Amino acid sequence: MSTFLLAILLVASEALYLLLLRLDAINGVRPVAIFLGILGACFALCFAAYFVLRNGSGGRLAWTLTAGGAILFRVTLLPAGLPPGLPLSEKLAGMAADWRGDAVSYERFQLFDDDIWRYLWDGKVAATGRNPYSFAPDDPSLDDMANAGASAHPDWETIRENVNYPGIRTIYPPLAQIVFRSAYGLAPGSVLAMKIVAVSFDLLAYGFVILTLAARKQQLAGSVLYGWNPLAIKVFAGSGHVDAILVAALAGTCYFLARKRPTAAAVSLGLAIAAKLAPLVLLPFFARRAGAWRTLLACIISLACYLPYVGAGPDLFAGLRTFSGAWQFNSGPFRVFALLMPDGPARMTCAALIAMAILILFRRDDADPDTFARVAVIALGAVLIFSPVVTPCYVAWLLPLGVLAWNRVSIFFSVAVCTAFLVMVRGVEWPWALVLEYGSLGLMIWWEIANGRSFSRESVREMKR
Repeated sequence: MSTFLLAILLVASEALYLLLLRLDAINGVRPVAIFLGILGACFALCFAAYFVLRNGSGGRLAWTLTAGGAILFRVTLLPAGLPPGLPLSEKLAGMAADWRGDAVSYERFQLFDDDIWRYLWDGKVAATGRNPYSFAPDDPSLDDMANAGASAHPDWETIRENVNYPGIRTIYPPLAQIVFRSAYGLAPGSVLAMKIVAVSFDLLAYGFVILTLAARKQQLAGSVLYGWNPLAIKVFAGSGHVDAILVAALAGTCYFLARKRPTAAAVSLGLAIAAKLAPLVLLPFFARRAGAWRTLLACIISLACYLPYVGAGPDLFAGLRTFSGAWQFNSGPFRVFALLMPDGPARMTCAALIAMAILILFRRDDADPDTFARVAVIALGAVLIFSPVVTPCYVAWLLPLGVLAWNRVSIFFSVAVCTAFLVMVRGVEWPWALVLEYGSLGLMIWWEIANGRSFSRESVREMKR
């Protein structure tokens, strides 16, 4: 019976993802409302699948359907961003043309996201022998790249025009740059190639989640909350976000710690830091579990990834300085502080609160390798909650950790953060949407703390039932 119910949920979910492909992801109340309605329905089916797996027999066929669904949904969203009215045959032709470099077949927005164009541009810059940290996309010295080799490659001027904030140098850390350059080598200027690379890391994270749950003898049912999670599917398969690298590296760190392989865990954490700088806050917790030398190894691996780009000098962090000092989007506590004080003090206050949260967590940490996911999801969660910028793809960082730690707040956050897409209605943030998002998140945190689950092993015990 459970297998039959799971098959129904799979078919219903696939129908919803096919509907997303027909959505014209442009500004306006109707398209955004339809988008959020479809995502909400997908979340409901994802949670239903979890309860079916948890309460059913979970035979081989059920797990085949679960893994097959995770792959199918991602493959389904790879064409997201192609003109929505195209029939299937023309979508396939557009994807083939994109892969061959015959034309820019995808539209600017990939389900309300356009970061992927920066990835393609950075990969092109590196392929020409330039340092992507040294040039903003609109730098006149890069004009020679536009339309170069137009007979064999996409219209690079169109790709350049689609890059957001073209006057700012890249903010993406070195491992991301290495991936951009690799995707360029796979298929220059191809949106599809970049999405496939992102999904590959995404599915690697899913595999690590399953393996870690098995190694710790926890219920595998929780893995569906990552494999079928609509936020992960949307941001990685639909939009091609490079954050999938970080998600895979964090999941790998948890797996290697669970298997008592601290050196491999150090390599994985070092790569995570080279993909995004936020996991730096995890180093104290990792040191307690793997020792000082392996923590040093993680730092060395992270720094080694910067070596090909040190020629940029002070420009290496120019884009990041602009991002961290000026940008703000979908923030919660920071938004409140920014109303009460100037921007600079508000940022310093939030940084102090993050440091305080990390210190409290560190003092209560038990140094058990099996609880790394538990402290990591809280530490990174604190970074996000007090951050001036909280995009949906950032919240995806928490998903594999949240599943492994059975941290329901992080899983709930993957639902609540979708209200951020309301900015696409008119290009402005809605105060009531921020109140709804962070108010509900605050209530969820309070409920978890009130029930003693945040710092205890209760969550792990529940996963083993």
